[in-house]
Amino acid sequence: MLQQLFKREKKDKLMAKRSESGIGLNLNYIIVSIVVFVILTVLVLYMPGLTAFDGKILHSIRLALSPYPIWFAQFVTEFGRSYQMVWPQIAAGSVLISHKKYVKAFLLIFFTQATYALTIFIKNFVCRERPCVYPEFSFPSGHSSTTMCFYGILIYLVLHYVKSDFWRYFLVTLFSLWILLVGISRLWLGVHYPVDVIAGMFLGFIMVNLYIITAKTLSK
Repeated sequence: MLQQLFKREKKDKLMAKRSESGIGLNLNYIIVSIVVFVILTVLVLYMPGLTAFDGKILHSIRLALSPYPIWFAQFVTEFGRSYQMVWPQIAAGSVLISHKKYVKAFLLIFFTQATYALTIFIKNFVCRERPCVYPEFSFPSGHSSTTMCFYGILIYLVLHYVKSDFWRYFLVTLFSLWILLVGISRLWLGVHYPVDVIAGMFLGFIMVNLYIITAKTLSK
């Protein structure tokens, strides 16, 4: 009996140590991502020549993608819009609630919406014009940030809760490709500069790691 209690206590301590180590890794990701995001923001704000350089890269990307049908980019980018992402959030939240993961369901929707709100705030602070005529500002890409946040969190949840190796690898690959395709679609359509998309992805990645830290902390 005592031996079983000792083993259980040792196992609990090991799990707690692993959790703390994981949180430390997530904090490192956040710090690195913030540094990169701040550098990109400073470059956009105080380096006028960046727009011309960014524009040339954008032109090269669009030229390389020009042989392919533009409707594919329009289809992908449509599902990155804030109102189109409501249904995936409801669906994912419902699955989590059905498994009694109430806190994780709430945090999933909260951090996705917070990412959208934060992106709008930064856009209006930086006020970078788009490479095309468009009523909203460009930096960072809202499609990229919210898609990275939402599907990045789903990747984390899949890795932790899906037991089947096939479905785990399939869903992680699918969500990862979708994040990448949404970012590419914004460049393909010429509505964002490459730096906008990169910054958006780093911002979304920050929020993913904040979600993980918060979820781990509240589950203790």
